[in-house]
Amino acid sequence: MRSWLIFTLLSFITGNVTSLVVTGYTGGTIITYCHYSKEERNYNKYFCLGQYRVGCQDKIRTGDKNTLQHNDRFSLYENSEENYFMVVIRQLTRQDEGMYQCGVDIPFVGDSYIKVELKVKDEECCKKSVTQTGYLGRDVNIICNYPEDYKNSIKYFCKERSDFKTCSFLISAHHDSATRAAGKFSLTDNRTERRYTVTISNLTEDDAGTYWCGLETRTEARYIALITAIKLCVITSQPSTRPTTPNPKTYNILESSSSSTSIQTPLRRSGILVAIIVSVILAVVVVIIVIMAYKRRCSKVDGLMSSSREMSRSVELT
Repeated sequence: MRSWLIFTLLSFITGNVTSLVVTGYTGGTIITYCHYSKEERNYNKYFCLGQYRVGCQDKIRTGDKNTLQHNDRFSLYENSEENYFMVVIRQLTRQDEGMYQCGVDIPFVGDSYIKVELKVKDEECCKKSVTQTGYLGRDVNIICNYPEDYKNSIKYFCKERSDFKTCSFLISAHHDSATRAAGKFSLTDNRTERRYTVTISNLTEDDAGTYWCGLETRTEARYIALITAIKLCVITSQPSTRPTTPNPKTYNILESSSSSTSIQTPLRRSGILVAIIVSVILAVVVVIIVIMAYKRRCSKVDGLMSSSREMSRSVELT
């Protein structure tokens, strides 16, 4: 009897325990999948922070079936048809590290839960946020870098919804496929350079928004680490990089008129200046000639007068 009580107490405290390790990155988002059995489908689910159920601090709990619940940076969605619930933690910091529990609340028997150890890293390879511009009707290439340990992981790309709490899946590529296409999206993985490129073709205004570069791991634990936020702006037209050539006729007319004006102006000025100088010189010459003629005339008159005087004197003497 005593042994049975101890066993029951331990089951209530520890439950059915499995331990998983998931890794997220500062500033990013971690999405963890918590699976349960069909028999546990109708019980409430929860996600808490703590080593054991007793004293484990609830972060979020299920509400209505197959609906998304939110509590601060935490979100939870239960898919009862697939027997799992998904927990989202946004805007990760190093303080979020620790032991969590995906739990199924089973009254009177003892909770069934999975321990989830969350590790949060700072990764130099990957920026937390990037702003990029695309043009209507054109294609845009988005480059996503990832850590070296994730070469064989599934490359994941999604678009953040308007509520800023969920990210809609768009395209992914497995390690055995270097290129993948889905609608207007295509993904090409370059494992050598540890980056993948997502191409969005024929951009529309609806393509503007925030996208996330992420990695999906499917081992003992299934989780998605969203690393880099891509803020895509879509504008109407791309500025032309080609030099504009003016109309040849207009250009020639403008060139000829401007050049003739620039040439004729100094010529006109110099012609006027020469005319003025010549006019002055001619005037001076004319004045000199007049003065000389006047002097000659005066000298002739003086000679005649002196000669007439001498003749009158000689007449008087006679």
